[in-house]
Amino acid sequence: MINIMELLKSLNVINIHGKTNRMIKGIYYHSNQVKPDSVFIAISGFKRDGHDYIKEAISNGAIAIIRDKDIPDEEISKKKKNITDILVSDSRKALALAASKFYDYPSKRLRLIGVTGTNGKTTVSYLIDSILRNDGFKVGVIGTISYRYNNCILPAPQTTPESLDLQYLLRDMVDNDVDYCILEASSHSLELQRLVGCEFHTAIFTNLGQDHLDFHKNQDIYFEAKAKLFREYPIKIGIINIDDPYSKRLLENFPGRVMTYSVNKRSDVIAEDIYCFRKGISFTAKTAQGRIKIKSPLLGQHNVYNILAAIGTGICHEMDLKMIKKGIEKVRVIPGRFEKIEEGQDFMVAVDFAHTEDALKNLLQSARNITKKRLILVFGCGGDRDRLKRPLMGRVAARFSDFIIITSDNPRTEDPMKIIEEIEKGFDGVKGKKGEYIKIKDREEAITRALKLACPGDFVLIAGKGHESYQIIGNKRKRFDDREVVRKILRLKKRQQKYG
Repeated sequence: MINIMELLKSLNVINIHGKTNRMIKGIYYHSNQVKPDSVFIAISGFKRDGHDYIKEAISNGAIAIIRDKDIPDEEISKKKKNITDILVSDSRKALALAASKFYDYPSKRLRLIGVTGTNGKTTVSYLIDSILRNDGFKVGVIGTISYRYNNCILPAPQTTPESLDLQYLLRDMVDNDVDYCILEASSHSLELQRLVGCEFHTAIFTNLGQDHLDFHKNQDIYFEAKAKLFREYPIKIGIINIDDPYSKRLLENFPGRVMTYSVNKRSDVIAEDIYCFRKGISFTAKTAQGRIKIKSPLLGQHNVYNILAAIGTGICHEMDLKMIKKGIEKVRVIPGRFEKIEEGQDFMVAVDFAHTEDALKNLLQSARNITKKRLILVFGCGGDRDRLKRPLMGRVAARFSDFIIITSDNPRTEDPMKIIEEIEKGFDGVKGKKGEYIKIKDREEAITRALKLACPGDFVLIAGKGHESYQIIGNKRKRFDDREVVRKILRLKKRQQKYG
């Protein structure tokens, strides 16, 4: 419990009506979850506005309302004598600050590592997790695939949770003696102030490609959202990929210590003697502390960058190079990230989350380097999301693939065939265009066709959904996991070959 007046000290309060010397038991931003003697903070969402649910929150027992919009007097007038009505300048920021205060600033009680960038966040978080665990630390991870700590794995409805949920998770980690938390900081979460109230020890920047322009409107705004992690939060150490052109802007006026990594430029951690094989990658990482030879089953040069980021993090946290090496090499697979599917077939199959132009390009180039024969690609683009990247992804697919099947991803409320046609526009006039393509709206049918077409030595890539175990069509989710579908088809194909 906490006194309302104590809670309000960190907020930018414009006006207060009602008692402030009263205790509250909880904070909520969903009116249907409100319990007696609590505060309801009304925030504006993408589809709904919490200010429209103030009446319901009061009916469910809220004794205080925090809002940043004017509302009709009748919303609270009937119970105004019993309700503390607080007007603030920004409800989202108020939610984050109030949550941090309510849970007693948990980010100060562990080492919080933030990972931001367009691609690689999840892989970097898995690698750092393994390094830290290998050195005996208790670790929590909050990211795209799951929220996990203390032998508990929770589904991740979004990469970075809403501020109140985030502070609750951090508090629970502290109560369970977690030493480190690795958090994937999405551009949405930074723009929407979900991380306000957090104190980061380390921030990592992986790269910046085109994504989420349906939300951020243009690439500069998208970059500025990512940059907030380094500019608006107290960061002790920044770990930055200086091969990315946006790194220069990120480094400007950064007050903390910087650890750089690269493949192509002089940096604090640099990769040399890189080799990419069908069974993984190997390279030597050169650091001020010495050199370490890395052999990893992760595929592709883009994973060299991810490993360099993890090495830099380990060094900044004063870990021995041998322990860092062991932790990295323990990571055998990242769910849905260039994840190989083996069912005894005589061609390669991998499932990947690549859903941006850069990610797809990296994936295809990595696959091309280890493909003996044809590179067959199955991919689509999500509906109700950035439309500008669709032809760009089509262009990349046409340049690097031998045969392409354009299909549905998560079409949501858009017509799947219209999404496919927008991808198809990117195929026009591609220089050095490699192969043919077909369009199959049904994703399972598309995957089936690709696996039937595959011959010995080919490489089939299924991109876009990666670890996801669902497909969103309209407003409904149905069970759909690319990996499960691939295994089912490969097993059926094997039985048919065996029994004729």
